[in-house]
Amino acid sequence: MARDIIAVTWGGLGDVLMCTPAFHAIKEAHPDRRVIVYCSREDHRNVLLQNPNIDSLRVLLPKYMWRYPRHLYAYLFNSEGLKYYDSKRFKFYYLFFQHVPSVLYEQKHVMDILPEIFGDLAIDVSRKKCELYFTRNEEEKARSAVAPYKNIVFVHVHSKCSENHHWLPERWNELVASLPQYTFIQVGGKNETPVRSAVDWRGRTGLREAFCLFKHGDAFVGVDSCFAHVANAFNVPGVVLFGDSSPVFVGHNTNINIYKGLSCSPCEEYLNGHACPIGHSCMNLITVEEVRESLLRQLAVRKRAYVEKV
Repeated sequence: MARDIIAVTWGGLGDVLMCTPAFHAIKEAHPDRRVIVYCSREDHRNVLLQNPNIDSLRVLLPKYMWRYPRHLYAYLFNSEGLKYYDSKRFKFYYLFFQHVPSVLYEQKHVMDILPEIFGDLAIDVSRKKCELYFTRNEEEKARSAVAPYKNIVFVHVHSKCSENHHWLPERWNELVASLPQYTFIQVGGKNETPVRSAVDWRGRTGLREAFCLFKHGDAFVGVDSCFAHVANAFNVPGVVLFGDSSPVFVGHNTNINIYKGLSCSPCEEYLNGHACPIGHSCMNLITVEEVRESLLRQLAVRKRAYVEKV
């Protein structure tokens, strides 16, 4: 019997989304092997639910892990890949990117690191696209929710991992007000800063519901967050604002990634979530007009794709 491939998720929701091409590649290269994924956070599981490339999806918490005592023992006492414990049956792979030297943030994409993590599996992740899967009921609910709206642009203005990802609230307000012909729908947590004139869906949807809504949007605009990766999953053209993080490392070519590339950027690893001590110029230099023009270009792309499809 071919031994199981066991992956352990780590980091934020965006990190998990960017790992989804690896599961696709593993199944293509090793269709006879079971893929088991342990989620280090419960919301990671919501990202991976219904994924056909994962045979078993589990949460790496004590209240669940007692069901899998051999895996629990191996995880707790051998973090080097089960070199001595039952290696004929399974092996752990840790989806962890924080070990990457910051100098590579301007040279390498996260998805290019996946073949290194799964080194002995020899996978090909040239298909660099995030993947999300939903049930028919989830699809119908999302379609019904957006049915009353036209020309939908999803907007997300907040990042949990770093306040240095944020753009000035008044600029978001100005951006939305300058494009009254579009319906901006704000997604995110209920405590995030509201954008005036946007349809307010903050805190009104579950995580998977919010993700599924993107399938029916015309465009996305926001900061570097998990929603930028969701837009990529559905080929929804996006405009993503980058400051202390690098689009080379975590951006997508389906988005227009606005990044000033200052000499002090990217600094996310060094500041570790603390406020910028020198004025936050990386985000403040991004103008409303620059974002508006980029968004209009992306909406034109979406319109052309729709016309060609029809």
